[in-house]
Amino acid sequence: MGCKTTVASVMALLVLALTSGCANPEYLSTRSSALKPAESLRDTGPNYTSHPGAAIRPEIFSLIVADTFSVHERAKILRAVNEWNVALNGFIRFEIMAENNGALPGAREHWVITSKQGLHTAGSSIALAATYFAPGVGGVMAIYVDRIGRRDLGGVAMHELGHVLGLGHSGKGGLMAAQYHPTSQRCVDRATIEAVAAKYALQSMRLNWCEEG
Repeated sequence: MGCKTTVASVMALLVLALTSGCANPEYLSTRSSALKPAESLRDTGPNYTSHPGAAIRPEIFSLIVADTFSVHERAKILRAVNEWNVALNGFIRFEIMAENNGALPGAREHWVITSKQGLHTAGSSIALAATYFAPGVGGVMAIYVDRIGRRDLGGVAMHELGHVLGLGHSGKGGLMAAQYHPTSQRCVDRATIEAVAAKYALQSMRLNWCEEG
């Protein structure tokens, strides 16, 4: 994609992928709409390891955050992006582009992050977010803001950014678990980073992960 990539062009390419049966979304779901008031609270930020950074040009994933989010919601998404960039340690990097500037030239993939309204379900669960892939292009990350409630939108976005990197759901819990959990999806954990390292043929000890507890 060149410098003329825009929200509209990424969306159009996504539609083509969806209609041709090429894109299967990844959902982050919750089993209940019930929510404890403290579930969205985060006392302090997690501590990340600090390994030597990359001395190479990073692979870039271009992100466009649609203007459908509130200022508070955008701040949560920015926090998720920043934590991933700390974890990826310069080997891979997310770059947020202004919507009117289009996507970044030379980026590996181009993604639109947008909000959606309405009850979306995935089987018996309530979907909080979904990532739709347009192979070879990028795709769209949709966050169903009306379903977030007092859950941590930043944690939801962090999970979906894992899908943007090509990670699937983990059956062992943690950030990439298919079911939302307020405490185990607070940061980019070591198991998630090891999955990233395996996918991109990187040394996990050159990346960073959160150390909580």
